[in-house]
Amino acid sequence: YTPTESGRFLLTAVATVGSRTLQSPSIRVEVKPSKRAGFVRVSRRDPRFFELDDGSPFFAVGQNVAFVKDVHETRGILRKLAANGANFVRVWTCCEDWGMAIEARKSAWSRSWDWKPPFADDPAGGKCVRLSGPAGSAVTANPTQRMGLRPNTRYRLSATVWSPDRSPIAVDVAGARVVWSTEADPAQQTAEVTTGPETWWLETVRLSLPEGGSAFVRGLSLKEAAGDREILWDADPNRPDLGAYHQADCAMLDAVVEEAERVGIRLHLCVLTRDLYMDRLKDPASPEYDRAIKDARNLMRYVVARWGYSTSVAVWEYWNEMDPGRPAGRFYGELGAFLEQMDPYRRPRTTSAWADAPDDWRHDQIDVASMHWYLRPAEAALYEDEVEAVLSKARHLRAHAPSKPALFAEFGLAQDNWQPSPDMRADAAYVHLHNALWASALSGLSGTVMAWWWEDIDARDAYRRYRGVSAFVRRIPWNGGRLKNATLSVSDDRWRAVGLATDSAAFVWIQDSRAVRTQRTASGEVRESSSGVTVTVGDLRPGAYRAAWVDTVTGAIIQTQTIQKTADSLRLTAPSFQGDIACAIEASPATQKETTTP
Repeated sequence: YTPTESGRFLLTAVATVGSRTLQSPSIRVEVKPSKRAGFVRVSRRDPRFFELDDGSPFFAVGQNVAFVKDVHETRGILRKLAANGANFVRVWTCCEDWGMAIEARKSAWSRSWDWKPPFADDPAGGKCVRLSGPAGSAVTANPTQRMGLRPNTRYRLSATVWSPDRSPIAVDVAGARVVWSTEADPAQQTAEVTTGPETWWLETVRLSLPEGGSAFVRGLSLKEAAGDREILWDADPNRPDLGAYHQADCAMLDAVVEEAERVGIRLHLCVLTRDLYMDRLKDPASPEYDRAIKDARNLMRYVVARWGYSTSVAVWEYWNEMDPGRPAGRFYGELGAFLEQMDPYRRPRTTSAWADAPDDWRHDQIDVASMHWYLRPAEAALYEDEVEAVLSKARHLRAHAPSKPALFAEFGLAQDNWQPSPDMRADAAYVHLHNALWASALSGLSGTVMAWWWEDIDARDAYRRYRGVSAFVRRIPWNGGRLKNATLSVSDDRWRAVGLATDSAAFVWIQDSRAVRTQRTASGEVRESSSGVTVTVGDLRPGAYRAAWVDTVTGAIIQTQTIQKTADSLRLTAPSFQGDIACAIEASPATQKETTTP
């Protein structure tokens, strides 16, 4: 629970279990004023951008860390991002069986990307595991998560087995082999196995037919002889995909949220497993559609109850990349209305699609418009110029979402089949990300592009690319209600300028158009310096201004100058630079005072 105001509170937990209502004893707490910034909100003064509860602006600088498989590794990535100024990370809680997923199909018998489980109809109802074939035929249970074992410990293995031809079944588990005889009718079998002195993990459980034939297995189980914890929970063919929330994965998200709180990262959580819902959203008048909404409400209720307290949880995203052709408007409307009542902190809500989704971007119950787009050869000229690509896509998104936050939530270099691009090796310095970060930061969007290939970024330790842009955007009054695209011109077509401005400040990025990834050296350097570059800024009111020229990699100020603006525009000459440079132009206190509206 995170109170949003100080005072004395009476807290009581109430739970409805079936027909019973359970209520805890009440406790009294006193909440004192805090200097914490609070939750991420849509800005009240300028709903195109975000702010925090304390009124300070929030501009999202970050990337995807979508597939959480190893919490220790994810913690390390969050720390590195935070150390370099990033403040925003998109995380999936819907990875099915390859990563963290709260509600998803997880089976030890097969994987989602090649779903061929050895299941058969069970005479008792539901499904069972079937073995058949010549001697040595086998099926293997490979747990979806690493399951720990205790060395030198007794374990109880059990199952119900049967075989029309009474074929024996061999079970290989934890370095031991058990052979069970069978009958034509189902019968319970049990055995004890003892782990070795170095057996710490359950790798697989292999069922085989030493003599061939066919056999069936129901209720395969492995527990400590002295305990009751089920180790083979994902070997149950009848475990429901919907409504069963994986507690090991929930514990992983607990750890991710706690780490985000420690290092100051805000999380964009992608919650629902799309493929459990998409086929049910074909007809808004169907009972399947109704059930999909009900299932989503149940999961979101759980998610809000468990993680809704955290100010580090910034945005709820319903799912990753829905089919934009699905009539999902009713779903978003009803689930959004439910969250308005269920989430006491009213977090922004968003969704994403695998192609442009203007209906989603404009939907009243979608608070944040979200775009996914990649630099691919099929994009022709845009593939060669990441700056123009980002700017053109930002304009497109803003055209459909002019009055709400808008995020470029997936971005990167990719092949036409969406796999990692071999060109990433040629851009070892991550120039394309550097340029895309700066272009997006001053495009009018509510955050930078969010890179997808987090493992490659981590392997190359490319986090430094966030340092300069994160320092620069902290200067910009995102929630002041006055930002607009700056009126800019540069002294030569070789350079281009992108910026945002009010009537008393301008924030500008100047880039050598030859400094895109395809024109730089292998080390990411530009072969020659730019000098004598001038930029003209329009629409600033007359008065005294201070210009701070900024190194785009480090965020350090290179040079400052004071300028008096009297004409229609303000003209500045940049210090010598390679590739790009940024400039923050801000009115003096006296000029700022004249600008302030009573």
